[in-house]
Amino acid sequence: MIREKQPPVSVIVPVYRVEAYLEKCVLSILGQNMADFELILVDDGSPDACGEMCDRFAAQDSRVRCIHKENGGLSDARNAGIDAARGEYLSFVDADDYVEPTYLSYLLSLIQAVPGCKVCQANHFVERNGKRSPAYPEEETTVFSVHDAFEAVLYHDRVDVSAWGKLYHRSVFDTLRFPKGRLYEDTYVFGDVLGATPSYVYGGRPQYHYVQRESSIVNQGFSEKNLQFIDSARRLTETALRSHPDLDAACRRRMTHARLSVLRYMEHCSKEYSALRDELRKQVLGNAAAIWADAKAPQRDKLAIQLLRLGYAPFYKSWAIYHRIR
Repeated sequence: MIREKQPPVSVIVPVYRVEAYLEKCVLSILGQNMADFELILVDDGSPDACGEMCDRFAAQDSRVRCIHKENGGLSDARNAGIDAARGEYLSFVDADDYVEPTYLSYLLSLIQAVPGCKVCQANHFVERNGKRSPAYPEEETTVFSVHDAFEAVLYHDRVDVSAWGKLYHRSVFDTLRFPKGRLYEDTYVFGDVLGATPSYVYGGRPQYHYVQRESSIVNQGFSEKNLQFIDSARRLTETALRSHPDLDAACRRRMTHARLSVLRYMEHCSKEYSALRDELRKQVLGNAAAIWADAKAPQRDKLAIQLLRLGYAPFYKSWAIYHRIR
């Protein structure tokens, strides 16, 4: 029997209700400056024309493979792609985003330059309201120890939890899968991802275009599902502390950020959640002194805490201004 050649990279794209964005995403991947990869499109029971579009892409390019499945959510679609992938390395791209022509070759150059490394990340562009800017200043490549990668992600310093924009050795997912049905699944598993690699490489050249839409999760109002953000941050911090107990201050900051993030959704929450909102505010203010004393804590956190101390009105008014001008 003739065995199929293993591609170096499998790119996994979950597809659900992204008919207006899918073609741009797929064409950006197929337009890479390296030809040897496979693209796995996972049609997660999309009710629009996405399934037919996936089949058309597969018919036009032999590198494209399609999986059609019942709707199970983003995590379930990614897991289906992982199970089907044949590449030595895996990369995830969200179907409403797109990538630079050098996306895969750049990530491969990062990970292959550091022996033993199993995870790398490229800087990315954030596109919002027609404007585009790099998420972080463009800079040289940085090789993080696992300890320093944990510290960076806990302070939101370059290393981020997003599944997309990275390259993973497939062994990272030998036993790891994304939790089905959970929001903020990237945060939930990121500690496990760092635990699977001896180092973490960050490349400063933006290669991924993260497109923020008004309908995205981060732009919706409050529901109890938003509390999963706190649960996911807690799992990340607990994972960090098990192997790096000296990161206690960094973990406290990340948990404070998670509570502030949930509070920002709660401006117009119903009365049944008023006690919960007050409890989250109490927890944030209870950590205020420690955050203010932490030289590595971002100034935006300290400002948010001070505004929250003054009351909900200053906090929400300032958040609205920040959201409008950023």
